[in-house]
Amino acid sequence: MWVPEPTYRAGAGQKVEGVGGHWYRKFCSFGDYQTLADFEAEMSTWDAMNMRRSNMLRRAGMAIQWFTTPPPAPRRTPQQVMASVADSLLFPKTFIAVNPVATKQLVGVPTWVWLTDNKGQYQANRYNQRSKTIVLEGYPLQWQIVPQLAVTPGDGSEEPTCTGAGVPWSATAEGDPGACTVTYDRSGQYTLSASVGWTVQWWLDGTRQEDIAGPTNTATRPVTVLEVEALTR
Repeated sequence: MWVPEPTYRAGAGQKVEGVGGHWYRKFCSFGDYQTLADFEAEMSTWDAMNMRRSNMLRRAGMAIQWFTTPPPAPRRTPQQVMASVADSLLFPKTFIAVNPVATKQLVGVPTWVWLTDNKGQYQANRYNQRSKTIVLEGYPLQWQIVPQLAVTPGDGSEEPTCTGAGVPWSATAEGDPGACTVTYDRSGQYTLSASVGWTVQWWLDGTRQEDIAGPTNTATRPVTVLEVEALTR
């Protein structure tokens, strides 16, 4: 890559820095040297007569060149392009509902948990996988964002295995395999939380690449769990 070199001392017959253009230094990273600053720090310890290190200097691709306009930036890697795509994606915030209502949970009775929008409406597609196929900066890319729901009861018990957005409770929904439920074994006041962790899976020209971690958005709900006997008094 080319980096500005404003302190370069032009020789006889060379152009003057800043007059109609600028001097740039070329630096090609190699080995452990990923930036020009890293390489220069190492050079400061070198013996100019050491031929082995002089060879490293040659391998680094150091050169000085005049440009009237800034040189083109190096082409981004597929990973850099996909990382910028992932940074631009909008990941839904997490909102939850429960049944029975939060103040009337019962020991031994399943509490249903499902995801909603910010108005409390169930919208399963809000949390569905989304995918897209694009060609960006010459790279054929495919990506999808994949959510994973994790529910923590708040009483120290084991977290249930939940997928998708859960299912709202209804008499007809009993037994639905998509339902997400927790069951409290003792009375008390707890903070139930639901976290949706997002992952960006992507492919370069059909070949799966390393996943990119997205955000984890969490919603909480205070719940009061009562003994069944307490309701009959």
